[in-house]
Amino acid sequence: MMLAAVAVVAFVAVAGAVFWLSEQQARKMQVGIPDFSSQEFRLTDQSGASRSAADFAGAPVALFFGYTYCPDVCPMTLTLLANALDEAGDRGLDTAALQTIFVTVDAERDTPEQLAAYLSLFDTEVTGLTGSSEALVKVQRDFGAYASRVEREDGVVLWDHTATVYLYDADGRFTGTIVFNEPPEFVTEKLARLFQAG
Repeated sequence: MMLAAVAVVAFVAVAGAVFWLSEQQARKMQVGIPDFSSQEFRLTDQSGASRSAADFAGAPVALFFGYTYCPDVCPMTLTLLANALDEAGDRGLDTAALQTIFVTVDAERDTPEQLAAYLSLFDTEVTGLTGSSEALVKVQRDFGAYASRVEREDGVVLWDHTATVYLYDADGRFTGTIVFNEPPEFVTEKLARLFQAG
């Protein structure tokens, strides 16, 4: 019994230390990462409407770069966000204000129709954005994201891309990140802080 209690305390301590270190790293990353509110872009959402950064003003944002043919990182990240929002909602927080934005890196295949079909598979509201290759590359550069097209020998096209979710408060200020494969409880805590800050 005593051994189990010690193990639990040790696990909580280690988890807390890891969370603290990830938060410190996120704060260091804030240097050079622009606020959402300072960005200028004009992209098309999954309904065909033209969207700019100003359309998302006044509410917190979770911004993610990916593509609909992604075999692993993108669906896992969107599912993780949906689950974390459910957990935060179970705490009594009003999570409805969060604007999750999925900016594709694949201009050729990710039409508004393709984005709409893909994003409908997830149990959370997500705004998908697409545009010309030039427009998407500019947005990636402006937000400090990375994407590179990779064509395999069998002809399958994949994209190597930034797997980080960028978090912004209701004023459009950068507040931190969620990294790929981050423990779900950390993600929930970061979203909870975002809502509490609002």
